[in-house]
Amino acid sequence: MSKVTLSPGDVVAKKYEIESLVGTGPMGSSYAARSLGAGKRVCIKLMSGTSVGMATAQPIVTRIQSARSEALVPVLDVGEHAGALFVATEYFEAESLRRLMDSHAGERRSFTLQEACQIVVRVLEAVDAAHQAGLVHRHIKPANVLVHTRAVGPGTGKTVRTIKLNGLGLSELINAGTLAENIADRPDGRYMAPELASPSAGGTVQTDIYSVGVIFYELLTGQTPMGTYLSPTQVRDDLPKHVDDIVDVAIDANAELRYPSARDMINDIQRAFTDDDKPAVATSKRTIGMIVGGCVLALGAVGAFFAFNDPEAQARKEDEAARAKVIKENPIDIAAQKAKVEGHPNMTYIPTGSFISGRMRTEKEGGTANEAHAEETKVEGYYIDLFEFPNEFGGHPVVNATRADAEAACGARGKRLCSSLEWERACKGPEQNIYGYGNAYSPEACGTDPGGDKDKDNRLDRTSGSQEGCKSGWGVFDLSGGAMEWTSTIPRSQPKFGTLKGGKIGDATQGTRCAFSDDRNPDNPNKAIGFRCCMDDNGQLPTDPSAPPPAPPAEPAAPPPAP
Repeated sequence: MSKVTLSPGDVVAKKYEIESLVGTGPMGSSYAARSLGAGKRVCIKLMSGTSVGMATAQPIVTRIQSARSEALVPVLDVGEHAGALFVATEYFEAESLRRLMDSHAGERRSFTLQEACQIVVRVLEAVDAAHQAGLVHRHIKPANVLVHTRAVGPGTGKTVRTIKLNGLGLSELINAGTLAENIADRPDGRYMAPELASPSAGGTVQTDIYSVGVIFYELLTGQTPMGTYLSPTQVRDDLPKHVDDIVDVAIDANAELRYPSARDMINDIQRAFTDDDKPAVATSKRTIGMIVGGCVLALGAVGAFFAFNDPEAQARKEDEAARAKVIKENPIDIAAQKAKVEGHPNMTYIPTGSFISGRMRTEKEGGTANEAHAEETKVEGYYIDLFEFPNEFGGHPVVNATRADAEAACGARGKRLCSSLEWERACKGPEQNIYGYGNAYSPEACGTDPGGDKDKDNRLDRTSGSQEGCKSGWGVFDLSGGAMEWTSTIPRSQPKFGTLKGGKIGDATQGTRCAFSDDRNPDNPNKAIGFRCCMDDNGQLPTDPSAPPPAPPAEPAAPPPAP
């Protein structure tokens, strides 16, 4: 059976209307959707690979629903669509721990010991509830840990985070070998216990404990343990020695030497932060001496919520408020969108509305001097090509073009160059993201190299649309992962120059942001400079029987509701 994919507007099982793609993984693709009956938002997980039939799936889902914990994302429904199994879960408005960790790494910030312990304990509480229900997750990774952050107390600079574990039980709905396939080469393979490399491995309690241990290590050190790894205290000198012991037991290569249960690991973490200066005896099969040495850190109520002072909290608060305002003021009519793109192959339509142009407050300094600071900007409706010129899915983008070449090529197709604001709005999507794919830099999303190694950054050798994750919320590909692109904008300060947007090679963390721009001599071509075309709202495409076939549907995602 061919792989089933969903697009905005599709209806699943006559009950759920798809809004947008959330992400993909070895077990399938996740979509934001809305229940046609209750009107509530849900998340649809469309399983890939060989999945079980409904007769087997229903009892498994019933068992999943029996696992009760505020730290678990509830499973609502299971069914089939076009021959593929799907699972519907509660929609939890949040970012993944993966994005939060990437954001910290990009800003060169570390999680405090208290933050790391509180996150991990919350995940362990979810894992313990699952194990009590006779379920093993088998696929715990930062992308499956959801984090909702909100500010509390006007002007206090404090935030509260709610933590939930997603994806419980999904591993039981697919072929056991799916997760083991290419485990060593997949990014999520770093979080999977060694014993899961066997296709026949079903997983145990200790399998999940290993995954949580790796996450704990990464929260503390900013990296995952590989081979003979450095202990957390060798990486950071502000950590107590007993954290090394917790990590060592949790990620022992021998499953029998790991913590017997998630509750045992929770107890050791909590016991470690008391004011008792006597050694605390671990309940795992290995005895650990945990000496606090007079250092008192009261965790208080370790659970879903915690508040802390963050010097950048105000900037995040202002950015989120600005995003919420723009999202609320610019609702999207999916049906109208679909009607607008009919007869415009490989293009999408972006309606008249406002967006946040310029560099957000939480973006690192270091962009070009001509980058404006964030402000709400109105742009008239327009069409934009889904891919870089020649706008072909699977084709090779044209580079080494001057701006005049780009203008002529677009004009020959009844189109024009995009303005820098049109390009930036298409990149940021309805969600007002920093990058085309989200708010945290991800080298995997578009295959860019954060270290500036041009030999590793081979994005110009790839074909258009080959990186499924490298598209914006409007469905436009490679804005944060292709070539730099000419726009029609002429900078006021340098009227003889032209403005380029996107894909700077050599500084991907800065140069692939949507707000990034650079001014260059328009008559100087470059192998890293390409372009894409736009068209006015009322523009008409010339009839061209030789036009390339349309790409797979890529309609824009509906934005999340305003917080």
